[in-house]
Amino acid sequence: MTTSLSKRLYTLFFALFTALLVYAPASQADQLIDRIAAVVDHQIILQSELQQKTIEAAQELRAKQIPISNPAELQAQVLDNMIMEILQKQRAAQLGLSVSDDEINQRLLEIANQNNMTLPQLRDRLNSEMNDGFMKFRAKLQTQLLIQKVREQEIISRTMVTDDEINNYLQRNRLDSSSTEYHLRHILVTLPESATQADRDAALQEINEIAARIRSGEDFSQMAVRYSKGSQALSGGDLGWLKQEQIPTFFDKELKNLQPGQVSEVISSPSGFHLIKLEEVRDAQRQMITQYHLHRFLILDDSARQNRIPLEIRQLLEQIRSLEEFNALKSRYADIPAEVNANMDQGWKVADELTPALQRELSQLQPNRMATPIATEKGWVLYFTEAVRQVDANENSERQQAIQAIRIRKANETFEIWLRRLRDEAFVDIRI
Repeated sequence: MTTSLSKRLYTLFFALFTALLVYAPASQADQLIDRIAAVVDHQIILQSELQQKTIEAAQELRAKQIPISNPAELQAQVLDNMIMEILQKQRAAQLGLSVSDDEINQRLLEIANQNNMTLPQLRDRLNSEMNDGFMKFRAKLQTQLLIQKVREQEIISRTMVTDDEINNYLQRNRLDSSSTEYHLRHILVTLPESATQADRDAALQEINEIAARIRSGEDFSQMAVRYSKGSQALSGGDLGWLKQEQIPTFFDKELKNLQPGQVSEVISSPSGFHLIKLEEVRDAQRQMITQYHLHRFLILDDSARQNRIPLEIRQLLEQIRSLEEFNALKSRYADIPAEVNANMDQGWKVADELTPALQRELSQLQPNRMATPIATEKGWVLYFTEAVRQVDANENSERQQAIQAIRIRKANETFEIWLRRLRDEAFVDIRI
């Protein structure tokens, strides 16, 4: 059936339906209290629904102190919004999407917490502001969550994001971030309050001599204890961990050029001459965790039920010293069905993803070694550690957040186009 034919049939059907209402007998007409405001595919929007939604929209605008200059325009805007809401709900049904009670309750709880309320307090507040306010708010929230799911599946998930876009996003965020901290050491040669040129020359000569000795190999901390007039001289000039906003501004230029372990050029300030050493840099929000790149192989063997490792398998612990040798187990145990060990490469795993026994084993295991075989109902599971690394626990989450943010930004550019296309493909008949 073509779209135009479909539209004609819808029009005919609802024209007949409306005619029946208009020309109904007086006894029925007396009971007629509503009219059709619009038809959207197989659904209708009643005048009473439109009026109620318009009243609610007006109340929300007044609460935000936004004046309503034209009530008719507001009603038209509300009707358009109702039409688009119906179309998106229909699309959700086509995609098999829904919102569970648990999802709604979880979101309500989050909203209550954000407003420093309990859920009963939020309910009471909403009911006091509007008749049956809590249930109306809950229904609106359900619609919002459903439409968000449609948007995520139809637009956001299909939006491509490049590595360059992710890296640029992360770089900008990190430049704007105040979570970076610097571990500094400091040496200060002071100037008298009313320093003469001779005083300045003497102090500059002293700091230059200290800098030269440090560059020739003498320890910065010891030089600080011996010569620095700074407040932390006795602790080796250790200023501890400082955020950017805690660091003196006259250190900024030199600090930007330093890598961990490097010492600055001489820095001049009203108090005298300084040397700083950058010990370390860290992100205060970072949480370093250990990851293991694991490979897995299952040897089918009933002896595992007795938890006694056969001599042949114990010997593998000493023999296998490379990934190539571990992968050769497929050939050595060719009688094991291929699907049993189809996915030998397990990728990078964190300790929390592993059993406590395997965690303990891997924490003491060097790369390119096999862990002690683990007994299972099917046989012996062998794990080989290809590599170990330290990573930021938040890095993957941060990257995923970047991808999502970029997708949403891009999706915002196309969302209105998608909505209009959705409407163009639907049957919409506005009756007011």
